[in-house]
Amino acid sequence: MVKKELLDKAMRHFISVQVMTLSQLEALLSCSQRSVQRYLSKWGGLRSYNHNGKYFSLPAIAQFDSFGIWKQNDIGFSKSGNLKETVVHLIASSPAGLTTSELGVILGVNAHSFMSQFRVDLRLKREKYDGVLVYFCSEHDIAIGQKRKRFTDQTLFILPSDTQAVTILVALLKSPKITIEELVKTINKESSVISITMVERLLEHHGLLKKK
Repeated sequence: MVKKELLDKAMRHFISVQVMTLSQLEALLSCSQRSVQRYLSKWGGLRSYNHNGKYFSLPAIAQFDSFGIWKQNDIGFSKSGNLKETVVHLIASSPAGLTTSELGVILGVNAHSFMSQFRVDLRLKREKYDGVLVYFCSEHDIAIGQKRKRFTDQTLFILPSDTQAVTILVALLKSPKITIEELVKTINKESSVISITMVERLLEHHGLLKKK
């Protein structure tokens, strides 16, 4: 058990420097790393989402912005916890989805270095527009709203041509349980002009869009 005087001293130092490492806390408290981790858990300690989670701070110190992010110099902390949960939360709660570059600006990191791991995260989905990947929430209704917000230019929501519409509807009749993503991949084996957004727009127009 660490003496109260040491705990008070550590807390005052924490408030002064705002961010510390485990080894710095070990030295202040004169205890093991496991004990430090136990105290951090008791205090609701925050762990940095960058720098390999090396740095710690406290909720009373952090001044989170509207994204739930607080940066102390180049050290970032998030209300959502680690980097993965933070990225998912930011994308899912964004009004218009986010690109990798936009995420990087919010987080203050090079997001290109880690976004590949989200290709298989079922909580998100991504689509390419004009050569840029945009990440959306995987919940269908939320994603539709995000796309509408992002693509304010209504020409992007134009209905497919009659020929394209027939191709889409025929493919759906042949495979009624097929997902929109699978349908687009199937159709685009022969043509690359049909997008997920075009299919969603067509089905919505005809009242055929299934809510998930």
